[in-house]
Amino acid sequence: MKNKQTVMVTGGCGFIGSHIVDRLIDDGYEVVILDDLSTGTINNLNQSAIFYQGDVSDKFFVEKVFEQHKFNFVIHQATKINTNALNEDPLYDLKSSVNSTIVLAENCVKNKVKKFIFASSVAVYGRSVNLPAYEDSTIDPIYSYGIAKYTAELYLKYFATYYNLNYEILRYANVYGPRQPIYGEVGVIAIYTDRLIKGDPLIVFGDGGHQRDYIYVSDVVDFTIQSMMFEESSIYNVGRGVPVTVNEVFAEFQKYDLNKQQAIQKPERFGEIGSFYSDINRALNTGWKIQVDLKEGIANTIDYFTKNTRA
Repeated sequence: MKNKQTVMVTGGCGFIGSHIVDRLIDDGYEVVILDDLSTGTINNLNQSAIFYQGDVSDKFFVEKVFEQHKFNFVIHQATKINTNALNEDPLYDLKSSVNSTIVLAENCVKNKVKKFIFASSVAVYGRSVNLPAYEDSTIDPIYSYGIAKYTAELYLKYFATYYNLNYEILRYANVYGPRQPIYGEVGVIAIYTDRLIKGDPLIVFGDGGHQRDYIYVSDVVDFTIQSMMFEESSIYNVGRGVPVTVNEVFAEFQKYDLNKQQAIQKPERFGEIGSFYSDINRALNTGWKIQVDLKEGIANTIDYFTKNTRA
């Protein structure tokens, strides 16, 4: 029986954050959630967690929560994902990723938190010329979201250099699975699942040849929680490291379509990132193993959303 250590999870009512909370509670941790419910939902709230509703970039709010608890770890998941260049909100991204990270880092230093775990994104790489992208590959984000994530990473390194903050930066690839919401055009597997259940045909932009690095949410949770125990501050790509085209995803979904509808072809979207997949050897070298392949992950996702239809 491990000692009751306390973990703050920002965005703990969101897609990935809520899964992390569930696992932490199952593992015997006390969990405190900070979430403003702008993208998360109260339906995802684990009733065994302590919940504070508020903005993680609000210095006063965050300080008050730190005064109430002694945190051993902080896992910063709160963000809003958008990778459509036409719908970005740079000031929101700055507040969501950068301001919040600074506020949390300051409080972690002040309160001697053991480890700050930051959910970054492979969006920091932009349109990588050489694939797979390694952790030390060129950083050249093309979306405001990626720019903000990388800026937050730099601030964590700043706090580590001058204030001895211990951190792990996790660059998540395309995470999918149960509870994933639909924001615009983000999350093709969630979108396809939604359309499949409704009986709507699936949409493929361009020729469907763009590759992505899809990883099931439980594998992301495994690595995120494992990283709490890493000694040295570092950066990790967290994906499957396997390039998968949109056409391959469509083909997997068509197996579940009783009507065998053909895809609706639409023109390439403005600002499309092209193909991407990451090198995950650094993460694998920690002993982490990927448990769920794409076929099983899609089956699990369809099963979940079929049983839990959206309101």
